[in-house]
Amino acid sequence: MNNMFPITNKTAQTVWNNFDRELIHKLKPLPSEEQSDIRLEILSHLYDAMSDHSSSPNETEEIKLINAISNLGSPDEYLTPLIADILLYQNASKGYPSAILQGLKSSAKKGLMHAFATFVLGMGYFWTIMIFIMAFMHIINPDIGIWYYPTGDISLSFEAQPNAQQWLPTWFSLIGISGSALAYWGLNKVLSYFIARLSKS
Repeated sequence: MNNMFPITNKTAQTVWNNFDRELIHKLKPLPSEEQSDIRLEILSHLYDAMSDHSSSPNETEEIKLINAISNLGSPDEYLTPLIADILLYQNASKGYPSAILQGLKSSAKKGLMHAFATFVLGMGYFWTIMIFIMAFMHIINPDIGIWYYPTGDISLSFEAQPNAQQWLPTWFSLIGISGSALAYWGLNKVLSYFIARLSKS
């Protein structure tokens, strides 16, 4: 394995390669670009710590490296939550329901503002899914849709409403399905933004 940092001692090089090999193995669940960025950042941090001039001049290269790895901690400690956050962010962006629910739970645990944002996002998902279902069912039953009354009141209904007029019955399915799909995509992007901020906090 070729080192990207100049390590001359053979024992230190073996320790370095073993650490790098473990790092590559731990980062496998991530896309290759993410793997490379995180790996380079960790190895750079490790090499900087190892090259710190404040350490004892009598320490050998392998001792400095072992101390630097020890101070960095086990890869499981800092990589497991980082990988989980990145995968959650990616899956939420793709609209996976389980990732969306997990992201909403994570956001709700971070305080009052995050709890409020979670409530707003949760309601957004609820109404988006509701409109999608109604728009799809409208194809089978044209009475399903949005009804508005002379008083100005509006209702979502699964049946015809007396003394009310239906809103765009011809176009409701098309508008509802395309609009809810667009809203779902937008909500996923907002949730992904919150997840990314949570992982940095």
